[in-house]
This record gives sequence, C-alpha cells and structure tokens, in this order.
Amino acid sequence: MTAPLRVAVDATAIPPRLTGAGVYAAGLLAQLARRDDLDLVVFAALGSFAALAAPGLRLRPVRAAGLGRPARIGWTQLAAGRRAQRSGAQVLHGLHYELPLRASLPTVVTVHDLTLVTHPEWHEAAKVRYFGWALRRAVASADRVLCVSATTARDLVEHLGVAGERVDVTPLGTDLVPASDEEVARLRARIGLDGPYLLGLGTLEPRKDLPTLVRAFATLAPELPHTLVLAGLAGWGAGELREAVAASGVAERVRLTGYVPEEDKAALLSGADLLVYPSRYEGFGLPVLEAMACGTPVVTTTGGSLPEVAGDAALLVPPGDPEQLAAAVVKLLGDQAARADQARRGRHRATAFTWERCADLTAAAYRKAVADGAP
Repeated sequence: MTAPLRVAVDATAIPPRLTGAGVYAAGLLAQLARRDDLDLVVFAALGSFAALAAPGLRLRPVRAAGLGRPARIGWTQLAAGRRAQRSGAQVLHGLHYELPLRASLPTVVTVHDLTLVTHPEWHEAAKVRYFGWALRRAVASADRVLCVSATTARDLVEHLGVAGERVDVTPLGTDLVPASDEEVARLRARIGLDGPYLLGLGTLEPRKDLPTLVRAFATLAPELPHTLVLAGLAGWGAGELREAVAASGVAERVRLTGYVPEEDKAALLSGADLLVYPSRYEGFGLPVLEAMACGTPVVTTTGGSLPEVAGDAALLVPPGDPEQLAAAVVKLLGDQAARADQARRGRHRATAFTWERCADLTAAAYRKAVADGAP
C-alpha cells in the first residue's frame, strides 16, 4: 500500500470568524482530513482552532499568527518553509495568496481573485501593498496554482502571465441545506425580525457594493413590506454603506446584524424571500451558492465569476446599477411561480458544488506539484 502524501498547510491567515476564504479553508481541510491518501499538518492561529476543527485534522498552533498581521506575515514568509520541512511534509500549500520566501519542497498556492491587482481601490492600501507583492511572488514560484473558479484562472493567465498548464481550477463547495421552520423562527426571534426580509450577505466592504443595494431598496420600500437585512463583518470602507443607509430615507427598515455565525447561516438564508448580492466582482461568490443550496432565490450581478456559479438559477444584472437591481427584485417578488422555479434550479445546481469535489481536485494538484518538483 502506498504511503499517504504528507502535506503541510499554512492556514495562519484564517481568522476565528469565518468569511469566504475561511469557509473555503474549513470546508476543504475537513474533507482532506478524511482521505486515506493524505496526511495533513495544518499550521493555524490558536484562536482559529475551533473554527477549523474537524475529525482527523491535526492543527499545530503558530503563536505569531495571533499577534497581528505583521507578525503573522513574518512567520509565513520566514518560518513556514522550515516548519513544513521539519514536519516531514512533501508539499506545502498556502491557502491564502502567500508562500514563504524560501521553501525546499514543492509548493501550491490558492488564489481567490485578482482584484488586489486589477482593482486596488477596492482594498485597504496596506493590504494592496503587501498582498500585491506576495500574490505576484507566490504565483511565480508555486509548482501549482489553485484558482477557485475558471474566471480567476483566466484572470491569472491574462494579468499575471501565469502559464495555464500550472493552474488548477478547484471550485468551492457547500454543505448547507434548507433550515427547518423552527430554526428560522429561532433566528428571527434572536435578531428581532417579525416580517419578510430581503438579505444581503457578506463582508461590508467596497467590492460588495451594498450602497447600490440600499439605493435600490429605497426605491422599492414604499411598495414592499420587507426589511433589508445586511449581514456581515464590517470591513474596510464600511463608512460608505453607513452613509448610504442614512441618506436612504428608509434607514429604519435596514437592519445591519453584524457577523452571523456559520451555524446560523442556513436559517438566515432559508428565511429570506431573496438573497440580493450586488457585488461588483467575485472570484467565486460563495453566498450565491449557499443561498441556492438553501432554496433561496437569488438576484446577483454579472461581476466576475458570479454567472459561472449561478448558471441559470439566478437573475443577473450589471454591477452598479440600482435601477436594474430593483427591477430584478420586483420581478421575482411579483412572480411566485418564477421564485419556486428558481429555488428548484438553485438546489439542483448547488449539488454540483461539493467540498468533496474541491478536495479531490486539490489532492490531484498536490500530486502534480510533487511530480513537477521532482528532480
């Protein structure tokens, strides 16, 4: 019997509160840990252990990862390669755009999107300076580059000149299922919702373009009984959203819940009449997939990979257009048969996106990296 391939994984960038990239890390690692052909050693901040924990997953604490971004970056760039070698790993996987400066073993890096390069104005300046450099360096040196969508893979080839034969597409998955009526009722009571609601889900940051959703909702509010629920961590640039809410004229009908834990996400999605996801650009767009898995109809945009994920199971509009976004919302809310059909299509489409498939493709990339890096 062939010995398992030992893989060191740098998950030190994953925070205790999971959002898109963190959900990817947790879902992928849980599936990889179930495989007999892999032996994982995962480096993470101690505070993130609870979020990443899964049966069979060995997590090793990195003290520097809990001391702030500069310390964590220092560990990844200067120490991760040595730690991986000392662990006996045959390949090192950087889960979040980064690889160490020196690594005497084959390497794999995951790239979620290229907006740090193509649209730096959507990100914090300090993040652009570091990750713009780290991303370019990592994709130039990695034996294999994993992209979460074909859209990101094309961007990588076009904008950074990475050879397509070094790129593997590993789409994300979801294990969400529709929540029960009782679970939805408990969540509603906890956050104080007693009527129908439209949902915007994701980190509150410029790229998600939630101000456009607020403006669209303001034009519809006089004709709708709904509350607009915006759920997610407050990220960089969230002040623009607060200003849009204050200027909307319907601020009392906009509810910002803050971060919603992963265990409540299915209930939040299942209780919504629609997920409205106005993002300007996504490397994948996990909330769209999660909503489809929960049977919640979706209105989203043509930004980046969103059409790739949604297929024919969502209404798509151009990014940044509140009028067309509002028209799509009205169209779905006013047609019960169309909503039911879209919910059915969404549930069916979501079955094609699983963490098991993501893990299968990732494991194949590890073996390619070892073969590519062999002398």
